[in-house]
Amino acid sequence: MKVSLDPGENAQSQAMSSGSIKGPRPMALHLSNALSIWREAPAGAERLLAGNGVWHPDIEGDMTALRECLADPDNHPRFLKAVEERANNRAENFLNGINQYLQNTYTRPESDAQPCLKVGSCELFDFGGDGQPILLVPSLVNPHYVLDLMPGRSVAQYLRQQGYRPFLVKWFDPGEEELTFGLSDFILKRAKPMLEYICKLAGRACPVLGYCMGGTLMTGLAARAGDLVSSLALVAAPWDFASEVPHAGRRYAHVMAELLDRLPEGMPVPTDMMQVFFTSVDPTLSDRKFRRFAALGGNSEEAQFFIALETWANTGAPLARNAAEECIRAWYLNNEPGRGIWHVGGKPVNLADIRCPVWIAAPKKDRLVPQDSAFAMAKYLPNATTHDPGAGHVGMMVGSRAEAGLWAPLIRWLKNQEAACAA
Repeated sequence: MKVSLDPGENAQSQAMSSGSIKGPRPMALHLSNALSIWREAPAGAERLLAGNGVWHPDIEGDMTALRECLADPDNHPRFLKAVEERANNRAENFLNGINQYLQNTYTRPESDAQPCLKVGSCELFDFGGDGQPILLVPSLVNPHYVLDLMPGRSVAQYLRQQGYRPFLVKWFDPGEEELTFGLSDFILKRAKPMLEYICKLAGRACPVLGYCMGGTLMTGLAARAGDLVSSLALVAAPWDFASEVPHAGRRYAHVMAELLDRLPEGMPVPTDMMQVFFTSVDPTLSDRKFRRFAALGGNSEEAQFFIALETWANTGAPLARNAAEECIRAWYLNNEPGRGIWHVGGKPVNLADIRCPVWIAAPKKDRLVPQDSAFAMAKYLPNATTHDPGAGHVGMMVGSRAEAGLWAPLIRWLKNQEAACAA
């Protein structure tokens, strides 16, 4: 079947044939991005024949060989036809991947975690066990269950198996009060009471693990309530937003700031608007991953994992307007954490105030949070250890190498801190 390279023609009918959109969000943006790539392929071939265009250094060797082949004008028609056919095939594979995803009947497996505390509209889930309680804190932006995605892909369940009693913060769905919150409110009015709850159960301070934005928030909490935190594990937690390796999202932060200004006063940030920001980090990612998914076969273990992760990534709730403003302006644009002027509870967060041991895990391969950004805080913390999990931003937490790269090293570090305290 030949696929039109016009995103307005076949894309909508094929990709939305299931009758309901589950992702990727916003659907129109991902369809347009991917199909525009392949629509432009024939024009790129024409530019090559005309001797124009700038090519990525990684393919310069291939381009040299191709130019030699195309030195013979008789090869031009076959070349142009081959490019068009390949572009159509890739567009078709992308649409097939989207369609297969939309047709899936995936339901997230039941979790062993039980709700144990509700603070406002935010909930705390208890995974049970008799071990040392540990608080797990995800980002505000995506659902909490990336830390408990599915059997075999759950850091919470792994911690339970290793003798801990994990408690997981669920920020969603924000209620009327949370929708007025800034970051300091989420830290002190929601996360802190939850940490106090598990410390009371334990009879002492407890370890805390924060993932991505959740790690940055928990850094603020450790600076304000250090008596509650025995050790702090930070996984891909951004800190220096002006790091030498730039944040990919920083390029578009000013656009997000302008969009925030245009929202009606007090309106929370819609989920799809946040998804546009994440898409800007790598606009071609959706095309690549859905073409790979199309080749997997829907019942394979790898395909089921893809569906679970994609469902998580496209599930969300509105983000409180004040919190979003703070992330975009205070963090991305003004680098207030990295400059030591980010305020929590009315005072700037001073990393030197965090006296507990801190473990900072951040991979070089992370496209969302540069390793330099996360590791930057180690220079100012009295007792910090850094670790490279050797995977990407999400893969290090739930991927096939998560146990070896992140989970097991985390357990070793936590156990070492317990042993040091006991001594």
